[in-house]
Order: sequence, then structure tokens, then C-alpha cells
Amino acid sequence: MGFGVLFAVPADTVEKLRDMPVNERPVYISEELEELYFEEYPERTYELEESWEAIHRALTGGFDFDSDSPLAPAILGGEVLYFDGEKHDDYIITAKPPLAVRALCGELSKLDAASFSKMYKAIPAADYPDKSGEDLEETLEFFENSLAFWKFAADNGLWVLFTADL
Repeated sequence: MGFGVLFAVPADTVEKLRDMPVNERPVYISEELEELYFEEYPERTYELEESWEAIHRALTGGFDFDSDSPLAPAILGGEVLYFDGEKHDDYIITAKPPLAVRALCGELSKLDAASFSKMYKAIPAADYPDKSGEDLEETLEFFENSLAFWKFAADNGLWVLFTADL
């Protein structure tokens, strides 16, 4: 899987994405939003690299967009702005509204290293072949470091976009 990135954005950015044709959304993210946010708003940007898949699997117990887990919005949950598994399967864009971000931030902050590790260890190895002690350490580090990002987004009433180039 490709690299994943979280962006804390205002509502008008989400509206702009919704208003443009679906096939243009990944280009907008990679050519405009990434450049602007990485340079001008680093506090609103958090790179998950390839750890996003393991984080999502640990938080939800699977790899779907419709998980009932209260932690699902952290990665694949929320409004799907790009990905259908067929024609649009080369990129993922999901959006989480400020109220969900605030609730999610509270839930994520309750997880300590031991509880996250237990969730990671419950991922079936057949579903996630990269599962290892080293991968757990890296995934846990990315997860723990993301908490400051979630707090910033929640405190500032921002939407969170998750993006991944597949």
C-alpha cells in the first residue's frame, strides 16, 4: 500500500473537493493541497507513511470503509470522497467532520501503548502479511505521534482528510 497523509482542513476545502469531478480529486490533493499544506501548514499535516493500513486494521479489526468501530473514522471511516474499488481504486480520500474529529480525538487519546499493541496483535496475519514486532513498533510510533495532530484538529474545529496513493 502507498503512503497515507492526514490533513486538518477548513470546511471550504471539503466543499471544494465535493464540488469538483471525482476523477480530479486526487490531482487536487497531490498537486495543490499537499504542496500548500506541507509548506505553509505543517501543523495541519501528519504523514502516516505506510503505517496507515496497520493503524486502521488495529483500530477496527479489519479493512473496510464501513466499520462500526468508534475508532474507524481515524483512517478509512467518514465520507468517502474518492475510492470505489473499481474505476477509482488508485487513491483514497476520506473526510471526517469536526464533531467526529472531536469525538475521535477523545477516543484515540484513551489508548495507551499496551492497548494499541493488543489491538495490533489481534490483526490476523493472513490479512496483514507485514505483521511483525518491528512493524508493531513503527505503527505504534506513528499512531502515538498522530495524537497531537488529532488534538490540533479537534481544538481548532477542522475537518480531517485521510489520503493515500495506492
